[in-house]
Amino acid sequence: MCLLAIAVLVREVVKELKFLSSASSDNVHWTLSQAEVEFLEFRNAVNWARTAPETPLSSVIVEFDVFYSRTSTLANGSLYSSLREDPAFDAPLTEVRDRLNAMIPLIDGPRDELRANLDDLAAQADEMRVLVRKIATTGLQHFALESDELRTSVAVTLLRLAVLTGLLLLALAALLMHARRTAQQTEKRGKELAIAYARLNTILNTSLDAVVVTDTTGRIQNFNPAAERIFDCRLKDVRGKRVGDIIVPEHLRDAHEAGMARFAADGEHRVIGQGRVKLEAMRSNGETFPVELAIETAHAGDEQLMVAFLRDISHRLAAENELVQARDKALAGEQAKAEFLAMMTHEIRTPLNGILGNLSLMEDTKLSSDQSRYMRNMKISGELLMRHVDAVLDVARFESGADKAQEDVTHLGHLFQDIVDSQTSAAHAHGNALQWGWVGTPEEWVEVDSSRLQQILLNLVGNAIKFTREGRISIEAEVIEQGEPAKIEIRVSDTGSGIAEGDLARIFEDFQTVSHQVSDSVGGTGLGLGIVRRFVQAMDGVIGVESTLGEGSTFWLRIPVLPVERPVEDSGAGPESEAPSDLEILLVEDNDINMQLAYEVLVGMGHHVTEARNGQEAVDITAKRPFDLILMDIRMPVMDGLTATKMIREGDGPNWNAPIVAFSANVLPEAKDRFAAAGMSDFLGKPLQRTELAQIIVRFCAGRDRRVKLDGATPLLVEQKESPMEKLRNRYMSETSSLFEWLAGLPEDTHAIADRAHQIAGSAAAFGQPGVREALLLVEQAAEAGDREDLVVAISEAQAAWKAAPEPSLVG
Repeated sequence: MCLLAIAVLVREVVKELKFLSSASSDNVHWTLSQAEVEFLEFRNAVNWARTAPETPLSSVIVEFDVFYSRTSTLANGSLYSSLREDPAFDAPLTEVRDRLNAMIPLIDGPRDELRANLDDLAAQADEMRVLVRKIATTGLQHFALESDELRTSVAVTLLRLAVLTGLLLLALAALLMHARRTAQQTEKRGKELAIAYARLNTILNTSLDAVVVTDTTGRIQNFNPAAERIFDCRLKDVRGKRVGDIIVPEHLRDAHEAGMARFAADGEHRVIGQGRVKLEAMRSNGETFPVELAIETAHAGDEQLMVAFLRDISHRLAAENELVQARDKALAGEQAKAEFLAMMTHEIRTPLNGILGNLSLMEDTKLSSDQSRYMRNMKISGELLMRHVDAVLDVARFESGADKAQEDVTHLGHLFQDIVDSQTSAAHAHGNALQWGWVGTPEEWVEVDSSRLQQILLNLVGNAIKFTREGRISIEAEVIEQGEPAKIEIRVSDTGSGIAEGDLARIFEDFQTVSHQVSDSVGGTGLGLGIVRRFVQAMDGVIGVESTLGEGSTFWLRIPVLPVERPVEDSGAGPESEAPSDLEILLVEDNDINMQLAYEVLVGMGHHVTEARNGQEAVDITAKRPFDLILMDIRMPVMDGLTATKMIREGDGPNWNAPIVAFSANVLPEAKDRFAAAGMSDFLGKPLQRTELAQIIVRFCAGRDRRVKLDGATPLLVEQKESPMEKLRNRYMSETSSLFEWLAGLPEDTHAIADRAHQIAGSAAAFGQPGVREALLLVEQAAEAGDREDLVVAISEAQAAWKAAPEPSLVG
């Protein structure tokens, strides 16, 4: 564009210069000046003729003709057309022409007449002098301005030419700089490409993955060091060879060749660009090993290449196999832990069953007011101990997500009072006052998980009692948010030793304990507050603590509750009053103490009881006659309760659809599910509670046709020749002595040894002989392991424990 503009301007300059070179401006100036000169000569000729009469008139006539010719040139010449356009020039010129035209008759007339009018002619010449002068000056001024304009135009054109030339130079300079910068960038990019190429080579050479580059026919173009190491081949040995012959095992080559053929034919690919896939590869010695393979396509000019990335995963697969084995072992360990937990729960619940069952029987005897109070406190403490056992199971249930809320209608005031009653003696033993109360308007009847709430408060109150001496412990409840549900805040405050600020953040974690200065005997497992936290969270609540070391602590919890109306009181005495009597009940239990306790309760409720010691006996008995209800223990010798239940349900006997209730100390949720899957109708936990038994009987037997017609028969009652306690004690002594006499002969049947040892061990703790129980559990473990040497030692230690044990007496 600059060059085009310069060419145009140069053409204009050349044109103007040519114009200047060919212009007649000098002639114009000369003509104008000559016109004035010729006028003066005409005037002088006239004046001379006037003063010298003898002078011929021919000079006047010649000078007139010359001047007239000059004015004609100015009036008609094309060179002066631009002048004539100027009125200041054309007007005097026209007037002079008119005057000259007027003089022609005189000039061309007779000489005498001309000489006679010379004075008049001189006067007219004098008048024209100003006009002629004006013509000359106007013309000269016009052409002077025109010359100035022409010079200005030439100067402007030259200036434009200079500017464009400068712009062109600047453009050339910019272009030069751009070219230089482009050259520098090209050089820089060349260096970067060289560095990238070097880096790429470094990456390929140091990569742990094999990189194999082939053309579309599968011939190897490149083989990085990792590929040389993995496949035990050198690049110079494999370059140009088919990749299928080098690294593909023989049993995969057909598939490889088919894939290459598909790709060459129509570009179809099943592996290319699909990420990593697991395959087998082959080393140069023929060894196959697992690899991860990823293939991509690339272009090098017009040539299409295939780039394969291979990773040897043999070590990783070995590690994964080890992890799988470790996982399996961990799962097996978890399973073993669960089984151990279930077994220990059963073992702990067995003596508790004896304690609580005998307490239930003692409640039916004649007791003084003090004895009744002691009995109630013992029962509350026993149930609390049972809840402590359940607390360990709650941890497992929460971790597995199997725990579910069981909300019921509860009077909060009664719940608080029960807690205070059960803990008052422990509080008084440390010199503490224990009380409870509402702050503000109370919310008495609510729907809440009362079992969890009771466990929470028992833990918090128990901790407060443990760490407080000669102080005060209070339970405060306050409604902090009305509605459905409402929200209540319960605070357990004490004036005890308090908690250090640094311990507050971890106080609700499992197995966390803090040091106190109250007593050296204060301690614990650190599970209580962890379980409390889980319970509160399961109830959609929050819990916290505020404490000052040395001044006391306040544990608070906020939980939602649903306010309800006061329930209508039943006219009867409860489920037991609604339960039908005279039922035929089959009791299946291998533990004599549990059998006797359940037998006493059922007979006391007016029912006929048939006993079975194992599952096989139960199957045989139920095949002969019908029963209204079957209470089935789970773990028994000969045949367990689950197998017996399945056989009864699948048989064609009279009890295939009878209600069969699991009677077990194993209360884990998965155990209950297993009982239901085996065909059991419901679950009744140990220790046996009279109210729970009555509820089971009402649920399955009330309002239905009796399966067994007694025809007025009287319920079978227990003979009272000796007290039930004494009868149980004598049976325990007899069976334990019989066991040790049998063990003295070292019988070969280890399974029978384990079953009988387990059976007696379950009763030993209930009769105040924990040492005998522990020794028999060791006998059971040795028998189950099948180690005869350990079994002999365990039997000897058990016999020594039996001889050294105190007189048996039912605990509680």
